[in-house]
Amino acid sequence: MTCQDRFGVNMLRSMTGFGRAESKDDNAILLVEIRSVNNRFLKLSSKLPEPLLPYQERLEKILKNRLSRGSVFMEIEYKSIQETPGFYINLETLKGYYRSIEELKKELGPEGDVPLAALFSLPGICERTKSQENNADALVPTLERLVDSALNELINMRTQEGKVLGEEITRSKERILKLLKVPEERAHEVVSGYRDRLRKRVSNLLKGVEVELSDNDLAREVAFFAERSDVTEEVARLKSHIGQLEDAINEEGPSGRRQEFLVQEMFREANTMGSKATDGDMLRAIIDIKMEIEKIKEQVFNVE
Repeated sequence: MTCQDRFGVNMLRSMTGFGRAESKDDNAILLVEIRSVNNRFLKLSSKLPEPLLPYQERLEKILKNRLSRGSVFMEIEYKSIQETPGFYINLETLKGYYRSIEELKKELGPEGDVPLAALFSLPGICERTKSQENNADALVPTLERLVDSALNELINMRTQEGKVLGEEITRSKERILKLLKVPEERAHEVVSGYRDRLRKRVSNLLKGVEVELSDNDLAREVAFFAERSDVTEEVARLKSHIGQLEDAINEEGPSGRRQEFLVQEMFREANTMGSKATDGDMLRAIIDIKMEIEKIKEQVFNVE
């Protein structure tokens, strides 16, 4: 029986991925790259060339509509193919800056001198031509298509990695279910062994003393031990969490945060079992169970 047969269809997506799309025509060259890594929440950032900044929120909305977790970075490169310059010099603004500098020189003397070339970095000197603005507007449909295409590629990579994560989680869950048979099967033997050891120990202590251990006293002490060391409820809850984890793997849509919670609860039950165990075989099995839960935690950390 395969992992898929045992636990159904794996619907997980990881948070790590990369997507790329590009377009070139007579007017412009466009390149869109999107990459994502782990994050508990959805964190978007993007880098766009200045002419495309007005459309940043519009393009990021495409990502928000299809992703729920991860640090996502989108970078867009844009090169306009035009015979005429895309910018012009605003002479009136330049003259205004120059007059202000001349007034400053009268007060500061030669120290207030500023090279003319330095003025070109000031706001309002170099402005985009109207044709370039119109060209950027015309690019929006192409941009949206490229972002969507790059996002499809990223999601496909996330889905493929999600299958691997699901297989690893499934293997660990199967090992846990197998290991849980140890405390289930050993429970009766542990209590029975404790009863025999207690009877022998008390008999040795009372040897030579005219006092006998009654069956009622022995039964009461054994019952107390059995109740204190009973892990039936913990085993049942751990199996329940495993069942819910299976459901989360097989359900459509993001389930990473739910799985993180379930892993925490699995650790809680395993720790309680460890504190109750008095048998060497049970302790070893519980240690192995905790190791498998730790493996699941590492995989779930990357699930969307």
